[in-house]
Amino acid sequence: MPRRTLVFLCAAGCAFASRLSIPLAGAWGFRLDPGNAGHAQNWQGEQFAGDAIFLPGSTDEGGYGRKTSGPEKGWLSRPFVYEGPAWYQREIHIPEAWRGKRITLFLERPHWQTEVWLDGRAAGVQNSLSVPHVYDLTALAAPGRHRLTICVDNTYRIEVGRNAHSVTEHTQTNWNGIVGRIELQATEAVWIEAARLYPDPRKRSVRIVAEVRNATGAPLAAELTASLGGAPGGKPARITLSGPSQEVELALALPKAAGLWDEYQPALHEVELALAAGGVRDRLRLPFGLREIATRGTQFVLNGRPIFLRGTLECNIFPRTGYPPMDVEGWARLFRIARSYGLNHFRFHSWCPPEAAFAAADQAGFLLHVELPVWSSKAGVDPALNDFMRAEAARILKTYGNHPSFTMLCLGNELTGKYEFMDELVAELKRADPRRLYTFTADHRRRVPGPTSDYYVTHNTAGGPVRIHGARFGKSSSSTDYDFSDKVKQTSAPLVAHELGQWVVYPSYEEIASYTGVLKPRNLEAFQSQLAERGLAGEAPRFQAASGRFAWLLYKEDIEATLRTPDFGGYQLLQLQDFPGQGEALVGLLNSFWDSKGILTPEEFRRFSSETVPLARFGKFVWTSGETFTARVEVAHYGKKPLAGAVAAWAVRTDAGEVAASGKLSPVDVPVGSVTSAGTITMPLGRFREAAHLKLTVRLAGARNDWDVWVYPQKLDLPPPADVLIATAMTDREWNRLENGGKVVLLARPGGRTLPMRFLPVFWSLSWFKAQPGTLGVLCDPSHPALAGFPTDIHSNWQWWEITEGARAFVLDGTPGDLRPIVQVIDDYHRNHKLGAVFDVRVGRGRLLVSSFDLESDLDKRPAARQLRRSLLDYAASERFQPAATLDRNEIELIVGDGAAASGRKEK
Repeated sequence: MPRRTLVFLCAAGCAFASRLSIPLAGAWGFRLDPGNAGHAQNWQGEQFAGDAIFLPGSTDEGGYGRKTSGPEKGWLSRPFVYEGPAWYQREIHIPEAWRGKRITLFLERPHWQTEVWLDGRAAGVQNSLSVPHVYDLTALAAPGRHRLTICVDNTYRIEVGRNAHSVTEHTQTNWNGIVGRIELQATEAVWIEAARLYPDPRKRSVRIVAEVRNATGAPLAAELTASLGGAPGGKPARITLSGPSQEVELALALPKAAGLWDEYQPALHEVELALAAGGVRDRLRLPFGLREIATRGTQFVLNGRPIFLRGTLECNIFPRTGYPPMDVEGWARLFRIARSYGLNHFRFHSWCPPEAAFAAADQAGFLLHVELPVWSSKAGVDPALNDFMRAEAARILKTYGNHPSFTMLCLGNELTGKYEFMDELVAELKRADPRRLYTFTADHRRRVPGPTSDYYVTHNTAGGPVRIHGARFGKSSSSTDYDFSDKVKQTSAPLVAHELGQWVVYPSYEEIASYTGVLKPRNLEAFQSQLAERGLAGEAPRFQAASGRFAWLLYKEDIEATLRTPDFGGYQLLQLQDFPGQGEALVGLLNSFWDSKGILTPEEFRRFSSETVPLARFGKFVWTSGETFTARVEVAHYGKKPLAGAVAAWAVRTDAGEVAASGKLSPVDVPVGSVTSAGTITMPLGRFREAAHLKLTVRLAGARNDWDVWVYPQKLDLPPPADVLIATAMTDREWNRLENGGKVVLLARPGGRTLPMRFLPVFWSLSWFKAQPGTLGVLCDPSHPALAGFPTDIHSNWQWWEITEGARAFVLDGTPGDLRPIVQVIDDYHRNHKLGAVFDVRVGRGRLLVSSFDLESDLDKRPAARQLRRSLLDYAASERFQPAATLDRNEIELIVGDGAAASGRKEK
């Protein structure tokens, strides 16, 4: 393919000291054009009458479009939906003082193609999804009154991908309108159009490449001066403006004490450019940061210091408006929240945020991975898409390129097509603007990074389609002695874990009241109604608490696996907040409004997500009393300075708060950008005669982290209680025992009315990925007497793996409300079945305890299952075995199946 070089200048992030503007916010005349008749009927030449709409805003906010009813399948609902041309019109006034000036129309964020007329005369067409649309009206806009007409067309014209978050109905929606600043702007006929700033942190200097425009048509002598914050500056550049545009290069030295920009001290400086040309004066102020982002081997380095990306995705999820915040404070709130959870990085999934996001990130010290607004299988294949991607990349870099937070640019999400095109486009962008890092796509089928890419965002690496996280939990109960070193060895570029997590949390229906804007949670309302129909209306808060704590245990282990990996690049969560589309993927610690669900506090989260994280490598979570617990302590440190003589203090506590063991390890020096060994913990477990849950805590240099460990007796006698009949099927023998007032424990074999379950909760969404069991872990009351010998929390944890993996849960729909399982199984909110794995009921005069778990096989190798069996049998033998609910034989047989058929015998 032929080589092309892109040349562009940075225009945004600029303060205009000598620029004039007239805001155009307010009421506009309005017409929808669903039949696409406006052009043929010359609407641009007509005076609109009748409908009106407020801009900035969208047709959704104005209540225009097709009125909808009922929930969408898999995403939030728009009460009004419109795709097609929409026409906006208003009167404007050009002041006499603007005569002879250059006049432009500034539309900060239209969606998506715009076409502009002034008094019926065409001013042009633009189609960017990422940057302002700016129209030069100078030749059309003499002083006086004019009729301004804008056609905004959100028709899907270019194959960017229907799921791209720039256009998708799953998040922001394919809205029509214009948001942000809408204004007329005026400059002198000679002006500074834009400037690129090239900071050098080591030299404390900045190189400036400015573009000066001359619309007078005559040559002019000019002088351009650069200064820092208005202070006396460097040597001016004297030039002759002989054409319409000319580049001018300047250099500016900063004080030696000038602060660098990073996540800890995001120091910002400001260049002021002053232009003098004849009697014309123009000034332009541009904020910037002294920073250099680069790679060193498989690590990122910022200003020469290794960094680790601790990121979340921003998928354009703003349910009240349907479009992103256009003000700095709206974004500053998100960065403050993310920082409170120890994050330093945002990935914008298949879209580019507005100017306000970059400005807020500059101030907060966040590193931004920005993407072209594309999620397509036709990159390099579709010529129209190729042209759009090339032009859109140039526009993004021109508009936002000076922002220090803009550290990474990617061509789009999970792109497929022709990788040769992607690699060449990345090379073009790097040549044109080397101030940031580039990659060809975020995750893909190619198992190695592109030859021109600076870093590699992926689920997978060479050697086969092995997911870089998560999948291992299905093979065993795992351990903390796990990292991705083998993946790092397969690449020479920094490796970033793509969309880490994606574990579902049950929704809180209290959130429904927060949907006060253009998107409505009709789907959540349907789930809530279904839950009530199952008789579980009051269970939603407990379902969310239990599934949430469980999901974030998995997130914790995923995150720590990246931190345990030497020379790793970082991770991008999917995600800190919910994703309300693509099957209602409610995978967040926060809801769609970035409000807490009350699952983990920021302080708890920062224990495993911050610049300094103590880590413990141990081989398993479940131990027996005949073993010695061993853990190797490490520390992942990406702080501002090394840690000298850091001491790791550790303690193991019981649930009663008793310190079972503690100690301090030898001092170690911890360099920045490392995973450093801090010593080994050993603790004999023979003192634990009974089952115990322990909490290991490690503290180092003000940081703290902790882990759950279980200890069970090495040998456990399991004689059946004398007055309890243990069975695997309900035959005549078991029914007779119950009829005579006896007690039966049924360890049910597969059959009856059950659903499959597994240890892991739902990945992403059951309606989006249907080939998974669809449960969200267990919910139980740790104080229930049946669990007295089995230490547990309300939710699944690692000791449940050998019990729940591959198990089945009873479907208890239609059973009495007082039947609450001892071990309930949380069903996915798309189904809301009443599920139980352990429950007890009265049957006639007798009492029945039922479990669907395998509490029989290989108990010598499954200490947790063995312990749960012991606890249930002890309960059944005790006087505390007093079930609240009653079922008859028919109801029991519907649930557990025909016992006679299962056992192959019929007892008399």
